[in-house]
Amino acid sequence: MAFSQTLTTLFIFSLLSFCYAASGPPKLPKPKVIHFSIRKNETTLQYYVSYDSGYPQSATIIDALIDIGAPSVWFDCTSYVSSSYKRASCGSNRCKKAKGRSCIGCNSAPRPGCSNNTCGVFVYNPARDYSSIQELGEDTMRAYAIEGAYVWFDYEVPKFQFACADSAMAERLPGDYTKGLVGFARNEISLPSQISSAFKLAKKFALCLPSSNARGLGDIFIGGGPYYMLPSIEDQSLSLVTTPLVFNPIGTPRLQSDGELSYQYFINLKNIEISGKHVTFSPALLSFDKNGVGGTKISTTVPYTILHSSIYKSLVKDFIKEASLNKIKRLNSVAPFGACFDLHTVPNTITGPAVPNIDLILEGNVRMRLYGANSMVEAKKNVICLAFIDGGGQPTTSIVLGGHQLENYILEFDLTASKLGLSSSLLLQNTSCSQSRVY
Repeated sequence: MAFSQTLTTLFIFSLLSFCYAASGPPKLPKPKVIHFSIRKNETTLQYYVSYDSGYPQSATIIDALIDIGAPSVWFDCTSYVSSSYKRASCGSNRCKKAKGRSCIGCNSAPRPGCSNNTCGVFVYNPARDYSSIQELGEDTMRAYAIEGAYVWFDYEVPKFQFACADSAMAERLPGDYTKGLVGFARNEISLPSQISSAFKLAKKFALCLPSSNARGLGDIFIGGGPYYMLPSIEDQSLSLVTTPLVFNPIGTPRLQSDGELSYQYFINLKNIEISGKHVTFSPALLSFDKNGVGGTKISTTVPYTILHSSIYKSLVKDFIKEASLNKIKRLNSVAPFGACFDLHTVPNTITGPAVPNIDLILEGNVRMRLYGANSMVEAKKNVICLAFIDGGGQPTTSIVLGGHQLENYILEFDLTASKLGLSSSLLLQNTSCSQSRVY
């Protein structure tokens, strides 16, 4: 099926090329799925996307941190030059759509990010835990359409909204060339919302976070499947299991107005099992209290899953017990991890070190199984550690699922149905999220 689809796509591409030569530029077909690549910085353990803004007059490549819970797109506009850039005026429809908070001005020479009578929106830098009001603007960006397993065409996205920030806003963003941030939250000006609206696509997106860039890059799909992960020829969208996305009744402080439901992505985790045995902790921690405290959140900016102390201590204790039964030798802990082991006593498999499996049991009896590749990390040579962090006794969120635990799974966020689609580990199929799509 995949091979047939590829042949069909090649035929269409050849036909369009012939038409271009015969009668000028062809009208591109309406894209079914838009694609961006994900890079992992293996020093900062963060995930990034690169895109062109200002195209075609004077395109600037923007390297931006991926924050699945952030409501907007923003970048440092200090050196940004584009003749197609436009600011959003105070009180304009575009300002209202972005939930503009105030009217701002600037005392310096006019440029992108420095204008008067301009709509101001809140933006957030998770590296500094810092938010500020910045200028709302719009420009043309470039997006890519994927057909089957490969990217074929690029498209202009006019009037793409983003916050044009000052250099102070971008301070301490992880990565060598990071200029800003791309938000995926469920509001009107996040990246997937704007792309879906521009191309009239289904209101869904999927992430496939890579564990490494060595063999290729990860994926952002906007508009739905199919999802092909070579060398597998299976459409992964057909085997996703789903669990509800739930709303935290209390919005994100500093980014949302009082009374708004949270933009961020929460799921109902019911319990945790290690080798099929329940981990004991208070189930009340998995629900929200009247202040929005508790629950389970998905994050792309937290490298390792963070647990409420009582959950963490029970998980570590039970994991150590099961590891001992498997003759896995325990070693001294390596901060910030609480349980570490001798790699020489652990066989290796296609899903990583052969340690006890950890199952996250989600609403709908959905089981997200974490194998060694996602539950362990090599903290130093020949020492592997349980890749979970103690979040203390009073965290705002009881469980924050971090990037390491999400790598090499497909996570599909269906915003219309408010469901999370989840694949099994792609490693089981001898494939991964590291793909070569060819732009």
